[in-house]
Amino acid sequence: MIHFSESLIFKKVRAGDLPAFRQLYHVYFQRLYLFAQKFVDTEMAKDVVQDCFYNFWINREKIEITTSVSAYLFTVIKNRCYKILSEEHRKQVGEQNYSLMLKKEELQFFINSEKSILEFDVKDRIENVMQHLPEKCAAVFSESRFNGLSNKDIADKFNISVKAVEKQISKALKLFRKEFKNIISVIFLLFIQNI
Repeated sequence: MIHFSESLIFKKVRAGDLPAFRQLYHVYFQRLYLFAQKFVDTEMAKDVVQDCFYNFWINREKIEITTSVSAYLFTVIKNRCYKILSEEHRKQVGEQNYSLMLKKEELQFFINSEKSILEFDVKDRIENVMQHLPEKCAAVFSESRFNGLSNKDIADKFNISVKAVEKQISKALKLFRKEFKNIISVIFLLFIQNI
C-alpha cells in the first residue's frame, strides 16, 4: 500500500519547497476544516485552518515536530478552537449556554489526547479494509487518499481511464461504508472527505 510520507514532505517544506507545502495543504485542509467546523462557524473554521497553514509556512524553519505533521496541525487547530470557544463563553458570562458548554467539553476530549485525528483506533479498521481491497483498487485509492492525486493524475499514472479510476474508488468506498455502517465517526468522515 502506498502511503503519504509526512516526514519526507515536512523536510521539503522546511527547505522552502512550495509545491510540497501545497501538497500538505491539499491532503489535510479539508479534514482539519471539517473538524474545526464542529466547534466554530463555517467562516471562522476556514480562517482558523488557513491561519494554521500560513503560520506553519512562515515558521517552518523553527517548528519542531516530535510526533507527526498531522498531529501537530491537529493540535494547533483544536487549541485555537478552544481559545475561540473560551472567549465566546466569557462574553456570555451568566448565561446558560449548554450548546457552547457541550462543544467545549467535546473539544477538551481531543485536547487531552496526544493523538492526531488520524491516529485514533479507527485507523486500524481503515487499514484492515485497505488490506482486503483488490491490489489495483487499493493502489488507486491510496493515491487518491494518501497522496492527494487527482483522478486524472491517477489515470495517467496507471494508464487507465478516469472512469476506471472513479470505479475503483467507488468500489473501495462501498467496503468502507459497510465496515463503518454502525459508526457515526468524525474521524471516518474526515478520512473519506474530499475523495
